[in-house]
Order: sequence, then structure tokens, then C-alpha cells
Amino acid sequence: MRFEKLLLGVKKNILLKNYTTFRIGGRAKYFFVAKTKENLIKAITVAKKLRLPFFILGGGSNLLVSDKGYKGLVIKFGRPLSLYVSKGLDWAAGIPGTIEGAVYGNAGAFGKSMKDVVKSVEVFDTKTEKIEIFKDCQFGYRDSIFKKKKNLIILSVKIKSGKSDWKKIKEHLDYRKQRHPKLPSAGSVFKNVEETPVAILIHQAGLTGKKVGDAQISEKHSNFIVNLGNAKAKDVLKLIKLTKKSVKKKFGIVLEEEIQFL
Repeated sequence: MRFEKLLLGVKKNILLKNYTTFRIGGRAKYFFVAKTKENLIKAITVAKKLRLPFFILGGGSNLLVSDKGYKGLVIKFGRPLSLYVSKGLDWAAGIPGTIEGAVYGNAGAFGKSMKDVVKSVEVFDTKTEKIEIFKDCQFGYRDSIFKKKKNLIILSVKIKSGKSDWKKIKEHLDYRKQRHPKLPSAGSVFKNVEETPVAILIHQAGLTGKKVGDAQISEKHSNFIVNLGNAKAKDVLKLIKLTKKSVKKKFGIVLEEEIQFL
């Protein structure tokens, strides 16, 4: 039976650059928007049945997609993180992406992160095909059990009840407006090293403003790589490789990527 009949609403050959904040990436062989967790489980089940690789796409805000695209099923799913800012996540104001993606990568800012606010996570285990509730997500710096175990797919998130400070929300939004580039990017490329902001290391390595094709290490924030208009994934990867090599040579520090790759 044709895949299109098994999963109603699936589309073919969709350009993924239109679904990432980097505005980079080739085409997905199949693309499906899951509006409910039931839709998500159905899409995963069908993909598994047909032995088709699949990838869950949230807000596409921390992701670099290959120029060759993805020869499988990309499933778009998630609730915007912005909906939770007023519920005690004032530090998340201005961060793009979904609540599910934020939990997956333990997103954080201003000394706080998702581990501080997550109460429980509803998960679909693709191995057992059962739904479970996780209270211990094994959070680490920009890490969680969901990064380690790809069979655990986040369906929904419950956060601890809280109230946001609107003054802080404005301060955080102003901070990002002043410090972060406006050009398309995937946010911070590398994880910070202990207490040292990686942007400082990259700047001191003399790489601020460095270009490869239409990809550039931002002049506004050196831990951002921006798309000047027509950047390719290969351009970004060259800058990432150059940055890691230069920082290791100058400081003896091995940088670890924060962004995900597809």
C-alpha cells in the first residue's frame, strides 16, 4: 500500500529550509504535520512498519539540515515555547522553538533551565510502542535522557506552576534584541565551557566575522553562525570545523556542538 494512503496528509519533497530558523536545508522525501500526539504516534508507527527513517522536527531553531535533505519522513510536531513564558519561564522569553524541543536539549538562559521547571514528561517509546510518564529526565547541561535514548519521543510536557515577572520578560527580550543577531541562525552553535562563554573564546581566536560562502560567524555574537542570504550547510560545517580547530590550538579546549544535525 502506498505511504500516502497509510498516512493521510503526508507531503512529498518538501524543502526543509523553510522550516528552520537557519533557512538552510534540502528536501525531505516525506513531510507530515502532526497536530496531535495521536497523529504523531500514527506517523511513527507507519514509518516503522515501512522501515522508513523518521525525524521529529520541532521549531527547527537549533538545527542544521543537510543540503542533501532527508531521505525519510520528517514529522513536524510541538507546542511553541512562547506559550509557557508567562507560566514561570520568564527566562525563556525570546527563545524560539517548542516546549518539547526545549526539554529534549534542556534549554536554558540566565542561570535557569528546563530542569528547574519540568514536572513530568509524557513519552512514546518506539521500541515497546507504549506511553510512559517520566519524572526523572536525567537532565544535564543542554542534555537529557531523550538525547541519549532516541527511542523516547516526547508527546507532552507538564511544568511546575509558576508566575512570571513581566519586568524580567521585557529585560530578557531587550537583552536578546541587543546582543543576538537578527539574521537567520540556529542560535548558539557551541556549548559554553564551564563558566567561560564560548563567544569570548571564538572572538579571541580571531574568528569573529569570518565567512565561508554566505555563512558567517556573527559580528554581533561570536557563538552564532548566521546566514547572509544563501548559505549552505556545507559552509556552516566548514566554519564549525575551523572554529573547533582554532579554539583547540589557541586554548587547548575542545568545543562541543549545541546545535543538532540532520
